Amino acid sequence: MSPRTRVLPRALVVLAVGTLAVAGLTACGPAAAPEDKPSAVYRMPITDPATEIDPFLASNYSALAITGLVTEPLVSLDAEGALNARLAKAWEPSDDGLTWTVTLREGARFNDGTPVTADDVVATFGAIISESSLSPGRTAFVGVLDDLTATAHDTVEFSLLRPFSDFPLLLTGTNTGILPAGYETGTWLEEPVGAGQFLLEDYTVGVGATYVKNPDYWNADAIDLDGVELRIFDDMQAAALAFQVGEIDRIGLTAEVAGAIDVADYDLISSGYNRFDGIVLDVASAPFDDRSVREALAWAVDREALVDDVYEGNADVANDTVFFPDHVPQPQGLTQRQQDLDRVADLLAGRTVSFTITTPNQLLGEVLQQQLNAVDGFEVGLEVLTAEAYYGGDPAPWLSAPVTATSWAKRVPSQYLSLVYATGSAWNASHYANSALDELTAEFDAATDEVERQELTDRIAEIQWTDVPVVIPAFSKSQALQNPRVQGEFVGAVDFYTGYNFAGISVAP
Repeated sequence: MSPRTRVLPRALVVLAVGTLAVAGLTACGPAAAPEDKPSAVYRMPITDPATEIDPFLASNYSALAITGLVTEPLVSLDAEGALNARLAKAWEPSDDGLTWTVTLREGARFNDGTPVTADDVVATFGAIISESSLSPGRTAFVGVLDDLTATAHDTVEFSLLRPFSDFPLLLTGTNTGILPAGYETGTWLEEPVGAGQFLLEDYTVGVGATYVKNPDYWNADAIDLDGVELRIFDDMQAAALAFQVGEIDRIGLTAEVAGAIDVADYDLISSGYNRFDGIVLDVASAPFDDRSVREALAWAVDREALVDDVYEGNADVANDTVFFPDHVPQPQGLTQRQQDLDRVADLLAGRTVSFTITTPNQLLGEVLQQQLNAVDGFEVGLEVLTAEAYYGGDPAPWLSAPVTATSWAKRVPSQYLSLVYATGSAWNASHYANSALDELTAEFDAATDEVERQELTDRIAEIQWTDVPVVIPAFSKSQALQNPRVQGEFVGAVDFYTGYNFAGISVAP
């Protein structure tokens, strides 16, 4: 552990939380700032991670933020979705597309002083893709990555099961921070190792975490902050109040926040798109085994209203394909779906369709229910579940309910195709099967020629749009409000789906 890193022993963490409770403080309120706090500290809200704090096990935004400020990926994405070199300085495919060679930058070190080598990369990804792995990042590599080998102290060869032209994008995942060879899963809080921008100074359960700048970070000259602070809020109103009084520097721009804060008083920061909420239809059972019924639902949704009422304008209308607006290439030649009640009537031909939407997203579910019940031919119920109930159980509701509304974080398009649309896929909640789409997906993954990729994109998107097993009405933007005392622009995402990059960010004391 770096001498500047201090983590409370577990017994003291419990004692600290108990002491705060006795003093009358609540976990959803801001923690008191130590007197020796560095002056230039960027302060962010998180929720209680409610999971083990470990880079290999972190499965939600808060846990990923806690570990990801200390660890460093090979590659990240910039605000436009382009690849941004981090621990890797170069990556190159073989002629047959089955091997990717990644070269590490010189001089990168872990915060215990040891150099980052190819052996560490091999050990990290070996642990992620292992059959016994519990890492949420494993799913990105299933069916793609076969093995990897260190061919020199600074060179790693990734061997693929099939050509995959977008493979470097998979290296940007939030669970792919490089750890030393020999790291033991589950020990990270005891010794929070990483090669990233900051050192974990303190983590207190229910309160938050504080960090100081890592002076040995490979890009330390670009890090102007003295530190970062994460404060735990379990109540959005408490977080909004803390933001208004200047105790935190940023807050996600949600409908609730927009209704409580004068947005014009703050800076709006954005870095592209972070998710879509797909309306998944079970095509193997009535009524959605009839494509005309699926099409009717797709034409019945008022997408513009969803953008306003669910996303507070922080989304773009989508067209039932998985190609985010910042992905290259974009589908060409499709008619943009919008609400068309005449077409709905023609498709339903006098039928009344009854079903229940199951989702953990109450606002989205309620708006969809209201929209569809206002259209002749639909009788729609709503079942709102907790995230634990929605994704848990056997079978899990998100995979077994007839109609679901599921949030999908931003991924490479072919990942959606192989996870959501592929015949027999474990996450194919629509039970959709199309051998032609499966073949096109494999061709798309292997293609490197721009003209060929455009043609394949158009054919894949046409199938998705025509068969519509999943209605994709909008692409949510990653946006937040920020205190004007913060200067500079974030190089990459602001919602941590590929890790924060604080290069060039500064704050007034």
